[in-house]
Amino acid sequence: MTGELQLEPSADRNPTDSDPLLDSHHVDTSSSSASSSEIKNDDDIEANSLACCRICLECDGEDDDELISPCMCKGTQQFVHRSCLDHWRSVKEGFAFSHCTTCKAQFHLRIAEFEDNSWRKIKFRIFVARDVFLVFFAVQTVIALIGGIAYVMDKDGTFRNSFNDSWDRILSKHPIPFYYCIGALAFFVLLGFFGLILHCSSLNTSDPRMAGCQNCCYGWGILDCFPASMEACFALVIVFIVIFAILGIAYGFLATTMAIQRIWQRHYHILTKRELTQEYIVEDLHGCYAPPKLIPEHEERLKMLNLL
Repeated sequence: MTGELQLEPSADRNPTDSDPLLDSHHVDTSSSSASSSEIKNDDDIEANSLACCRICLECDGEDDDELISPCMCKGTQQFVHRSCLDHWRSVKEGFAFSHCTTCKAQFHLRIAEFEDNSWRKIKFRIFVARDVFLVFFAVQTVIALIGGIAYVMDKDGTFRNSFNDSWDRILSKHPIPFYYCIGALAFFVLLGFFGLILHCSSLNTSDPRMAGCQNCCYGWGILDCFPASMEACFALVIVFIVIFAILGIAYGFLATTMAIQRIWQRHYHILTKRELTQEYIVEDLHGCYAPPKLIPEHEERLKMLNLL
């Protein structure tokens, strides 16, 4: 009929975004699949971005320095650079050589043949010499500071020039050696005084025989020993200075010996553990932890070294 509207069949039409009636199942399926793929991609990107070392907090390292997962830690604590882990194993005391300090899981250790490296021994000697020099430099700084204080107190040189007629007039003509010797003498006197106090305080306080020593060290009995004349007091002060200086030299020699021994043992211990990290290599478990197995011979060796 003319003027009658002809309706197109619904099957011939292609639904577009402007159509009010759309196939809901088709839209939901496509949208859910698209969203799931986006979520997976986001998860992969997030996982890759979170793969960073838990010690240095860096995601990238050297070309031969890989990120490994050696224990049961998950999340941000899962990965660690092999070099960072080996350094931690060598400097940390206790069982950190063979166990994770976070989850307490034992590492899977692979035994490899270690090649002796002479450069490590050279570094060991360099580190020992460096620490000894730092201790020596600290002592010289204190002596120089005391000598500087003496120089400020004797600005006009009255005290220094008073030694012109005596046997030490050579030092009095040169201000720097003179005040350095004054600083060294004062340093050893103070070292002997405080060393004697610490020595007496470390003894058994309940022993009545130590009461006189402690009273003398803490200054309660010193004033009773002073005579009335100023000349005798001055002579007694000189005697105390000489005694404390001798004690200071003895305590200084003892402290220096103990410090060098402690420095040597510390660096030797670290050197040995660094060599052991090259012999006992931590395996990468890729997030799948299982109880480790170690050869009994090597297990006994690590236990003997208090590393397992």
